[in-house]
Amino acid sequence: MKMLKFFAAAFVLFTTCACSTEDDASVRALARRIIPDQEQRFRFERLADTTGTDWFELESRGKKIVVRGNNSNSIAVELNHYLKNYCLTTVSRLSYNPVEMPAVLPRIREKVRAEARVKERFYLNYCTFGYTMPWWGWSEWERFIDWMALQGVTMPLAITGQEAVWERVWTRLNLSQKEVCSYFTDPAHLPWHRMTNIDYWQGPLPQEWLDNQLELQKHIVARERKLEMIPVLPAFAGHVPQKLERLYPDAKITHVSYWGGFALDTAWKTGIDDNRWIERLTDRLTGFRDETARAIWRTLCDSVYTQPVQTGQSALTNAHPSLEGN
Repeated sequence: MKMLKFFAAAFVLFTTCACSTEDDASVRALARRIIPDQEQRFRFERLADTTGTDWFELESRGKKIVVRGNNSNSIAVELNHYLKNYCLTTVSRLSYNPVEMPAVLPRIREKVRAEARVKERFYLNYCTFGYTMPWWGWSEWERFIDWMALQGVTMPLAITGQEAVWERVWTRLNLSQKEVCSYFTDPAHLPWHRMTNIDYWQGPLPQEWLDNQLELQKHIVARERKLEMIPVLPAFAGHVPQKLERLYPDAKITHVSYWGGFALDTAWKTGIDDNRWIERLTDRLTGFRDETARAIWRTLCDSVYTQPVQTGQSALTNAHPSLEGN
């Protein structure tokens, strides 16, 4: 009978261990970066996902804090939950801010379990890459990616280094290196270049910058994928160098509408004029097809982006009357 009980207990122990991974290497590495003196006090267990929903569990087992979940991202979120709610500490997204930990890790009296309320969690916008990140290197990005994982971000915007790709595109279309680099703005204004607002402002971009950003993006995307994020990469928005007209005179290339105090010829794209843009935006994105609804939408655009419209002037030229008719 004693032998039977032993085998029964051994079977339960075996099946319990077989369904989990003893250690999630990606979260282990994250913990080693942010709390190097305490990371050995944690176990990061990964269990098979049977619910289709991100989830995590947290409990004390002996002298260890056990953090488990269905993927690396979920486990990172629960690690952060423990740090905030039990250790009363905060992990800053800035690497020079220390993470202050208690000498003895607090125990968890009852198992904690939670599920994600939404499947995908998107983060960042284009402007952040100009306001905050233009001079970041890998040390800043490494900590920031860890911070995003701790917050449960699954879809970070990943647009660093895209100019190196466009450089290859335009040079393969026979633009000169000088023409291509002059098409880009300086690093701090690149978000507005990427959003088709301006060209060559404070440029040209040095080749060293293009090369370094491309290598940095490779590290960024690789680390985000290790932590089971899906990097959101840029696509082609129709923005082209003005000099492309020299090589392709029959291409339909037009000015981008006046923006933010910059001269009218500071950005070029394949596109349509202002009135048609308003019409397309209202028809396809908002469903406003009748004249009254379009007028209301245009008034909203005027109030947000320009000064009050004067008689006979369009919304986008009102802020700079000399552009009327161009």
